[in-house]
Amino acid sequence: MAELDNKIIGTIEFGPSSDLINACTSQKLKHVMELGTFFVHPLYQRRGVGNMLLKTIYQEMSNYGVTEFCLDSGYREAQKLWRKKLGEPDYLLKNYWDAGCDHMIWRVDLKSVIE
Repeated sequence: MAELDNKIIGTIEFGPSSDLINACTSQKLKHVMELGTFFVHPLYQRRGVGNMLLKTIYQEMSNYGVTEFCLDSGYREAQKLWRKKLGEPDYLLKNYWDAGCDHMIWRVDLKSVIE
C-alpha cells in the first residue's frame, strides 16, 4: 500500500490466479501467482507511485520464491500501460466484455521485470 499524509493513494497485491484468468486460459495459469489489485489514486498518477509499487511487489514476490506471475486487464487505458511495460499480452480475448472491449492476460517471468 502507498500512503501519503495518512491517506491511501495506491494499492497492489499478489496471490493465486483468479477464476477469470483460469477460465480464460483453460487452467494454464492455475499455479501461477497473479499480480492484482493495482490502483493508484487519479490525483497521484504519473508521479512514480505506480512504479514504486511495482518495484516493491516484484521484490516481495522474489522474496517469496515466485519466479513468474500473471496479470489481466479489461480496461483500455490500463492495457496501454501494460503493453508498454510488458509487451503484447499472451492471451488476447477479442470482444470479451463487449464489441471492441477486449480482455488481455500476460504471463511474465519475474526476472525480466526486476531492475
